[in-house]
Amino acid sequence: MPTPLNDELAVVHLGSGLASAYCTKLLVDGGAVAVHVEDPDGDPLRRRSASASVVDPERGGPLFQFLAASTRSVVVDVADAEACSRLWDLIDRADVVVWSPGAAVSDAFAPATIRERCPHIVVVAITCFGLDMPHRPATEFTVQAMSGGWMGRGRADREPLAAGGDHGDWAVGVFGANGALAAWRRAKETGIGELVDVSMLDAMHLTQPFFAPTFEVAAGRPYRTTRSPMVPLNHPTRDGYVGFQITTGQQWLDFCVLVEQPDWAEDKSLSRFETRTSRIQELTEAVDAWTSQRTTAEVVELASLFRLPVAPINDGAMIGKFEQVVARNWVVSNPVTGVAQPAPPYSFASDLCARPAGPSPRLGEHETDLLPVRQHIPPAGTTGARLPFEGLRVLDFTAFWAGPIISHFFAIGGADVIHVEAVQRPDGLRAATLRHEMGEGWWEASPFFVGTNSNKRGLTLDMSRPEGLDLALRLVALSDVLVENFSSRVMENWGLTYDKLREINPRLIMVRASGFGNAGPWKDHLAYATTVEQATGLAWVTGYADGRPEYTGGSCDPIAGSHAAFATMLALAARDRTGEGALVETPQFTTGFNLSAEQLIEYSANRVVLGRSGNRSWVHAPQGAYRAADWEPPYSSMPNDDWVAISVTSQAEWQALCAVIGAAELAADPDLSTPQGRMARHDEIDRAIGAWVRPLAADDAVSILLAAGIPASRFATQAGLHKLPEVVARGLYEEVDQPVLGPVPVVGYPARFEHGPRRIHRSPAPTLGQHNAEILKGLLGLSDDDLARLEADAIIGTVPRMGTAW
Repeated sequence: MPTPLNDELAVVHLGSGLASAYCTKLLVDGGAVAVHVEDPDGDPLRRRSASASVVDPERGGPLFQFLAASTRSVVVDVADAEACSRLWDLIDRADVVVWSPGAAVSDAFAPATIRERCPHIVVVAITCFGLDMPHRPATEFTVQAMSGGWMGRGRADREPLAAGGDHGDWAVGVFGANGALAAWRRAKETGIGELVDVSMLDAMHLTQPFFAPTFEVAAGRPYRTTRSPMVPLNHPTRDGYVGFQITTGQQWLDFCVLVEQPDWAEDKSLSRFETRTSRIQELTEAVDAWTSQRTTAEVVELASLFRLPVAPINDGAMIGKFEQVVARNWVVSNPVTGVAQPAPPYSFASDLCARPAGPSPRLGEHETDLLPVRQHIPPAGTTGARLPFEGLRVLDFTAFWAGPIISHFFAIGGADVIHVEAVQRPDGLRAATLRHEMGEGWWEASPFFVGTNSNKRGLTLDMSRPEGLDLALRLVALSDVLVENFSSRVMENWGLTYDKLREINPRLIMVRASGFGNAGPWKDHLAYATTVEQATGLAWVTGYADGRPEYTGGSCDPIAGSHAAFATMLALAARDRTGEGALVETPQFTTGFNLSAEQLIEYSANRVVLGRSGNRSWVHAPQGAYRAADWEPPYSSMPNDDWVAISVTSQAEWQALCAVIGAAELAADPDLSTPQGRMARHDEIDRAIGAWVRPLAADDAVSILLAAGIPASRFATQAGLHKLPEVVARGLYEEVDQPVLGPVPVVGYPARFEHGPRRIHRSPAPTLGQHNAEILKGLLGLSDDDLARLEADAIIGTVPRMGTAW
């Protein structure tokens, strides 16, 4: 079967590391042709092994073989003028260049130079802070420390915790891939390329702190003031760990019954996250006592009977045997080594498929003359100003965070997105309100709903009623994409199967993004981001080495939604070629599974179960959080401990660090000249670094370290997160005048497009049913009398009608 891109997209990968490699892999899996340009020594990713195992000297280690599957490799020595000339010829034949700094060849071929010499090219530049920001030494760990997400993990009496597994590198890769396809879509129409500037810090601010600045300004206090996870969360069982995510009021009441704590259900204050967090030790001990008497399977079975979001906490050895993975064939084998690795995170129920995994290339295996010569002549009178999705209409049957962010990307890019709710069951994220007394307008006081629903139109329809369903089907006939992220039974209960929708609109692309997919033994299990983290291994590698698994903070919601947006663009590219619609399935689980690929791969290749190591890295050392001098926080309720993130990735940085902290004996010790040697004595090194940092103000310590070329940052709290100099200079947060909340800062998108949009949030998130008349009259031709009757029958409306446990 053909791939969605069908070899029509040619990519040149100029860079190294996880982020640009994952971005390129997503494009290749979708059917792009990709050439990886490497330095004579090869991409360092070839030599990566999180278990310190021996890697294949020809094709690279198992992670590289996963990420570089089906690509080609050419070697360019930047000192060779003839080789550089051949590389310019190769670039000129490409459609997209994926660029990241750090390699000699990418540093010699800068994005601005590529854009100037090849104006038809889309250049996707992935950096830590954005191309327009001054350079500073940084790693995924030090950037993550600047996102505030760590405040939802760990303990207040211990060091801050990062999300494990190089989380940010994988996350920013998918935003780069989204930027590439959106810009390429526009370039195909105009013949004009553009620069797509992707920032890891921006990606972290979108995915980690859950709109904390929006909450802070709206509520007049920070979203979180102490380091603490949710409760319940991850708990020990007789044979492992089990994880919960209790979100709605009804789920909390049912959970109280499950763990045999009826008194908790009587305490109405415990229905709120912040109240449960303030009593975390008491509640956690009680839940632990209940779960530890049962096996993981027993807890999962009991909780599932209550329709509670629950999952086993899988590790690298368990994930490939997880029954849903086995039933859906979500593990594939490397074609050369047979090592197990995740399948692509999406599938098509049509004459399309992702590219089957091919072998990774040997270093320099191919010649530079790999791509056909192309004529790049822009159509007369065209400009790059048209937004990439103008003219598309998206029906958005989604809720919470993971679903709405799928359609939000298209709304940012100019599509007409209609967010469909019901007065009987509004979007569940509206219940995360600042008006806890549930008074007038409480449903419009959610600081979280605003972040992924701007630029959309709001419509209410009672889909359980024939007339509401009929109106929805009439809109289907006028739409290009329908997106939904309900559990699998919802759409079927409404009768909205793809076969029925295709009869109405053969060009429709239907995107299904449930938690565990729409088939298999787990298809009816509820899932939130945390559930996905628990089941896919992301929780397993996040936490203190001597503690229980933690969670990344809900980041699997926006990351899963962004993968689904990518899959939607693949389907659109195929439709542009064939005229046919498609059914696309992108379960949240499969996106989290791809982010945790290294765990499955390392276990399959080397029988090593990667685990939690606090803030330490699997591949370089030292890395950690070090306490600085105490500070005066802006809010009296906040603790005054201050921390510095330090990450050393090379021998030069190690020597520089030793010089800064006055540790000449460590610098001279030959046993510490390798990352493995330093890992073996990490505790000793940490004591030396900690003694140097402790008396210094965090900002002073960071300044000294950065001046010496050492990646470092201050751990940013969630107070004033939108005021960090790096995000202010970037203009990441935009002020949105939201009804009820008033003007609030809302995080933008991690990819900046040269040809726009200039502003991400052009209109605020819609109020409930705000555009009922505009949509039903303007698109479907209903009269004022029709609208009045529909509202009287509660088929449409602007005020919720549902139970208090919702």
